[in-house]
Amino acid sequence: MSVTIKGKLPDPFLKADGTRMTKEEWFENRDSLFEKISMIEYGGMPPRPEVVKVMRLSAPRVDGGINVYKITAGTKEKQISFLLDVSVPKGPIDGSVKYPLLLCGDGCYTTLESDTIDAAVAMGFGVARFNRLEMANDDKLQGRVGGIYDVYPENRSFTAISAWAWGYMTVMDALSEIPQIDAENVGITGHSRGGKTVLLAAAADTRIKFVCPNNSGCHGAVSHRLKEVGNGPHGKTEELSDMFKNLYHWMGEGLREYIGREEELPYDMHFFGALIAPRYYLQCEGMQDYWINPKGAWMNFKGVKEAYRYLGCEDNCGAWFRPGYHRHQLPDFTEFLKFMKAKMEDRPTAEHLKINPYPELDIDTNW
Repeated sequence: MSVTIKGKLPDPFLKADGTRMTKEEWFENRDSLFEKISMIEYGGMPPRPEVVKVMRLSAPRVDGGINVYKITAGTKEKQISFLLDVSVPKGPIDGSVKYPLLLCGDGCYTTLESDTIDAAVAMGFGVARFNRLEMANDDKLQGRVGGIYDVYPENRSFTAISAWAWGYMTVMDALSEIPQIDAENVGITGHSRGGKTVLLAAAADTRIKFVCPNNSGCHGAVSHRLKEVGNGPHGKTEELSDMFKNLYHWMGEGLREYIGREEELPYDMHFFGALIAPRYYLQCEGMQDYWINPKGAWMNFKGVKEAYRYLGCEDNCGAWFRPGYHRHQLPDFTEFLKFMKAKMEDRPTAEHLKINPYPELDIDTNW
């Protein structure tokens, strides 16, 4: 096994003149930084919808069952519709009681199922699910067609991941029409390519209070600058060259020029984590998920944690590096729910979310 680190993690707070931003300057400039790096990494973002409508399709359920809603969003001339199902604890749904929400767009996976819904409801949370593939297909051979590409035909630069992130942001728009949900306490999570999506969505939308990218891999919560050879079925970790070969519909075209010279990127993925501060960030990884690059994920988290420290909110982020492979199951969801609950109750981040799983790695975040 060999690990290569191609250059030091760049400083998110470094200005063009070589001085560092103050905290105040960071928050003043975060939007322009997001636009710059999201264009390179993800091809930018789709426009925000001019129209968002919500219709409940199911009879009102006060027994803890699922309420199904249809969300319609887009321009005044053209919209798409997608389904959102919402489960809440037993009780009124007229808004007299509101619940914090666990939101997941991985409806195309069999991950967030009844065991997770039951556990979340028992902890006092609502749970909402949608299928991000209704925003954009995940088939590179189809190209950028259908979904919101039909709503915004003049804009084909944004990627599938950008379109999926638009789905999360549009659900945030719709929550004002779902009275039993506490829209100020929403946590989003997703797995693998869904983890890449929630990282982007939370960086883009400051209304999202909690985020948990799970096993998100290259182009997610993993440094582009760390590579490992000699582990796993592929014998290496995934990198940009693999992504552009296999999954180019996820990738911003500006990223292509950095294949093989990732150390020249003017940012790394910890910038997206920094953009979430001072909100709450939990990164979850499987330590034997070698293709996903768990050591690169730790390098990324080190950068996120240092950014949070500089901004005075270090305890608002944590990382759970567990034994195991590529999964998103009840223990992973539960870890995020416990993290959310602790923060809503103003309790410190649990000690096991502060453990360094790779003390042998020398990662320089001394900016």
